[in-house]
Amino acid sequence: MIKLRLFLPLLAVLVSVLAVMANDNEAVRVEKGSGAITRNPTATYRGVTGGERELSDTVQRFLQACGWFDLKSGGQVDYNITGELSDGKLALQIRSTETQIGFAVRTNYSGPTHNREVAKKLVDGILNRLFKVQICESKIAFCADNGPGIRNIFVCDIDGGNIQQVTRYQTLCVEPSWAPDGKSLIYSMYGPSYIDVVQTQLEPLRNRRVVSYPGLNSSASISPNGKFLALIMSLDRQVDLYIKELESEKRLRLTNSYSVEASPGWNADGTSLCYVSDQNGSPKLFKMDIASRQVTALHTEGSEAVSPEWNAEDVIVYSTRMGNYTLAILNMGHTSPARSGILIRVGGDWESPSWAPDNRHIVCSRKINGRSTLYLVDSWTGNFRQIMNFRFNQSTPAWSRLIK
Repeated sequence: MIKLRLFLPLLAVLVSVLAVMANDNEAVRVEKGSGAITRNPTATYRGVTGGERELSDTVQRFLQACGWFDLKSGGQVDYNITGELSDGKLALQIRSTETQIGFAVRTNYSGPTHNREVAKKLVDGILNRLFKVQICESKIAFCADNGPGIRNIFVCDIDGGNIQQVTRYQTLCVEPSWAPDGKSLIYSMYGPSYIDVVQTQLEPLRNRRVVSYPGLNSSASISPNGKFLALIMSLDRQVDLYIKELESEKRLRLTNSYSVEASPGWNADGTSLCYVSDQNGSPKLFKMDIASRQVTALHTEGSEAVSPEWNAEDVIVYSTRMGNYTLAILNMGHTSPARSGILIRVGGDWESPSWAPDNRHIVCSRKINGRSTLYLVDSWTGNFRQIMNFRFNQSTPAWSRLIK
């Protein structure tokens, strides 16, 4: 079996963002000079008037966590951001310091228990107007080692807060994958002599086994339309790539050889898969057109390339071995500022990358001295930061689409 230690060294990708503010009827454009982004727009956030400190702090957490602004406490900035709570309405206003043109996004406010929800909604509203993206109303699923030989699935918000435990098995649950609607997770669960694929609905919590053939059933990834699984199975004691209907036993075998396949992932329209195979001796990435079964070997960095994930802008992030495991980018479409090459060039093993719904940011795990924690990485700039301080080791994260 290929050992899926999915981390990577990357190239510090340069970026230049020019955010031009418009009026309420015209969105701000993000212009990428010569294909590179030099910096995020800077902003000063002055809090929410009429509300308690906790509300102001929560809005600030998501302004920082979204990764589209560099917040400063003073000095020259591109934007000023202010909030106001009045008559049960919460408004967040952003104004250009250069043109003095701005806009406000608003929502109903029903009390402190909903601070996180309204903060995510308002920050996403600003991001949508300025950059045509949203990210705050998504979730990150991850595995955590919460006992000897026990690994369960947890979910959190993009700032690392609001951590909730999804599974409570006394075994290993790994490789979570979100359903497109964000209402359930698919993952691999280890038994005494098998690995099954299990689906857990989140609200209310409900589990079901969706693939339980004898032997190996793993690395399941749900198609963009939610109807199919791409996964690895060993039906005849040979590890191969399959597609299976989620709600039936119909399946299609895509590979049939003595090489070992792993980690399939879909492109945005569900017509192709990127997966790992050792057919040329070491784990590398391959692309398969599902209709024609045509396979293309992809040019990747390092001695091994594993754990690929495709975003909606036709960019693949993967973990590559260059001594340690680090992150690398393969830009297939060339419309994104993310440049092909190494993304991270600092110590540790960077593994299991997963794209945010803004097609820019990546969540992964970083392992140093036996301790594994989650990090966010900016694929445009190469900047990174740790998400949370959690008492358990964290691994194999998966970023959802928007959940509302």
